[in-house]
Amino acid sequence: MNKQKFTLTYPWDENGYKPYTEFELDVSETGFLMRVMVHEDNPRRVETEHQHYVHKDSCVEWFVNFAPMICDRYFNFEVNANGAMHVAFRKDRYEGVLLTEEEIRTLKITTKINDSNWAICFRVPFVLIKKYIPQYCYEKGMKIRTNFYKCGDNTEFPHYGIWTKYPLEKPDFHRPEYFGEITV
Repeated sequence: MNKQKFTLTYPWDENGYKPYTEFELDVSETGFLMRVMVHEDNPRRVETEHQHYVHKDSCVEWFVNFAPMICDRYFNFEVNANGAMHVAFRKDRYEGVLLTEEEIRTLKITTKINDSNWAICFRVPFVLIKKYIPQYCYEKGMKIRTNFYKCGDNTEFPHYGIWTKYPLEKPDFHRPEYFGEITV
């Protein structure tokens, strides 16, 4: 296991709402495990179905290129406090392939909502990555390009948190050229 933790900043803060959000990434023999803890009372969670507009709810997002040396595409995993996920394999904001319901079920999404926080856990199996990047093979110590986000477009206090900052005046999460690099 190679557990790493990441916290966010809110560079586009307009209302003082900055829920502390921590992403924890781990690697097992079969894939990546993502755990996210959000310190937020009463998260907005309207969407209940996969592939809907979860970014309008209280939402956490993991955008990741698992193989930057051989592929210029990334996955965007966006999930709300209900465990409803929007996920695609993309070139950019406009060009991508949505994952199927069956593929989303392989992520084994779990949620937990408490009085002052909520948590999401899901796994990304290597076999799923390999389906979209056939030459992919995980090796300990390899580099990936990624960013972690917290948002809520239609929440009481719209907010946009980010791990790796970039020089844009407005949030635009689909910018892989600004993803950070980590070793997994």
